[in-house]
Amino acid sequence: MRNLLLLLLIIPSLIFAESGKERDEEWDEVRFQGLAPGKRYGISMGSGFFVNHRQIVTNRHVVERCKNIAVRGAVRPTLVQLELVDKELDLAILKSPISPGKIPYLRNNHDAIKEGDILFSIGYPLEHGKTGDYIIKEARVLSTKDDKNGLSHIEFTDNVNHGNSGGPLIDRSSNIVGVVTAKLTYRYNDPTIPAREVAWAIGVEGLVDFLKKSRIKYASNSTYDIFTNYSIDRLTKDYVVNIHCVQDE
Repeated sequence: MRNLLLLLLIIPSLIFAESGKERDEEWDEVRFQGLAPGKRYGISMGSGFFVNHRQIVTNRHVVERCKNIAVRGAVRPTLVQLELVDKELDLAILKSPISPGKIPYLRNNHDAIKEGDILFSIGYPLEHGKTGDYIIKEARVLSTKDDKNGLSHIEFTDNVNHGNSGGPLIDRSSNIVGVVTAKLTYRYNDPTIPAREVAWAIGVEGLVDFLKKSRIKYASNSTYDIFTNYSIDRLTKDYVVNIHCVQDE
């Protein structure tokens, strides 16, 4: 059996840096702020989430080689700065000049996550990355495992697509349990067995270690079955962001 890792980043067609070319003029103005008008740029899109009142977590591969990094969703459109990266974990921290309405809790009893648990991915895949309307999808845990470096990951039923990279994976109590990163495609040597796709996230313990080492503040909480499906949509909209990385052609 072979497997193929597909990072969930989307890079659409080249876009001209001219005001008024897309439906949201404010978003256009922010994304191309300070860049040469009329020049062609590539736009890579992903997702992220505030971990405190100024810092945003996403995947490193979402914000590589950016001339401008813009976010919207939990905050009005604004440019942010790349502050930290961890190549091994594929994580990055962005610094925002404005604060979100709420910050999430990172789950601290993550060892209790087990096969069959219900989770939710939140992000801006495909057209949602262009419109700025996020989407929440339900999934089921398939396995939790450590890679060769001892880093924990969560495999779950495939409910993500290009643009979900960097978004949160949350449990039914709205605690963050991972960072959505990729799809895994399992291809079997036997051609009669169809390929199988699963979604893949960095486990929250790896994220917590990264935050602690970087001295970044965060909030944590345990999950209890009594608090389930509690206004997930209302809570997540206040800390999840759409990320656009403006790159040279």
